[in-house]
Amino acid sequence: MTFLPSIDTKLNVWTLAAVLTALYTLLGLVRRGWRATLGKRRHLVKAYRRVAPFVRHDYVRNLFGEPAWEHKQKVQKHHADKRDKVVRRDVELTVRTWPLGALGYLVTWCNDGDEVLMYSLTTTSRLFRPHVAIGDRRITLGRTPLAALPDPDPEGFGPWHGLGARRFSYAEHHYFGNPGGYRDWVVGVSDSGSPALAPVGCDQAEWGHEKLADYRRRARINSVLVAGSPFDIASIAPYGIAPDHDRVRLLELRHPVRVAVSTAYWSIRNAGQDRVERRRSNPGGSTN
Repeated sequence: MTFLPSIDTKLNVWTLAAVLTALYTLLGLVRRGWRATLGKRRHLVKAYRRVAPFVRHDYVRNLFGEPAWEHKQKVQKHHADKRDKVVRRDVELTVRTWPLGALGYLVTWCNDGDEVLMYSLTTTSRLFRPHVAIGDRRITLGRTPLAALPDPDPEGFGPWHGLGARRFSYAEHHYFGNPGGYRDWVVGVSDSGSPALAPVGCDQAEWGHEKLADYRRRARINSVLVAGSPFDIASIAPYGIAPDHDRVRLLELRHPVRVAVSTAYWSIRNAGQDRVERRRSNPGGSTN
C-alpha cells in the first residue's frame, strides 16, 4: 500500500489568500508612493492626455481628485441666429482649478450639464515639462518658444497681451482644422506659470511686428488652453489661459521641509545684510 502524506488543504488555501492579500496591499502602497513622488509627473501627464472636450466633470475628478477652487465666469460664445448670422451671446461657465502639487495647474470650464468645454494646463516648475499636442504639432511646456508655432494671423484672432503694475499675460490662437479635430488651441505665457517673461515693449493698442517677433523668439510657452466649442477667445484672453494668479498665489504648495530651509536661509541672509548696513552707517561704532 502506497503511503501518501496528509495535506491540510484548507490551511494552504487560507495561507495563500493571506499572502495574496498582503501582496496586493503592498502593491497599492508602492503605487501610491510612486505616484506621489518619482512617478507623479508621468501620472499627471498620462491623466491630462485622457482629458478631451465634452468629457464629464466627474470623469476629470476621478483622474485628478477634488479641485481646490470653483467659481462662475461669463464668457462669450458664437451662435447662429434665425438668419444664420453669427452672433455672440454671454454664457456662464463653472471654472474649476486643480493644483498639481508644486508642478502646475489644471483648469476646466464646464457648462450647466458639467461637460468640459475648455481646459488648460500650466507648468510652474522646471521639474514639470510635459509634451503637449498642439494640433498636429508637439511642444514642451516651459521649453518650447512661441516662435516654434506658426505666426498668429493678424487678420484673425489675437494675439492678446496684458501688462499691468504686477500682473501680465500673453496669449495667441491657433487652429488647424480637421487635423486638429476642429479644436482651438490658445498658447501663451501666464504670470501663474514658469518661466514667465512679461510682454514688455508694447503698448495697449497693438504690437509692432518686430517687437512681437522678438518676444515670440524669447518667450517660452508655459500654458495651453484647448477649446472644443466656438467660444470668442477674446472674452477670456489673455489671462484665461491659466488660473488667476491672485486666486492661486496664496496657497502654499511647497514641502514643509523646503519651506523651513528656505525660511532659515532668508533669515540668515537678511541678518547678514542688516549687519553690513549697520557697519556702513557706523564705521567706528559697535555692530552689536
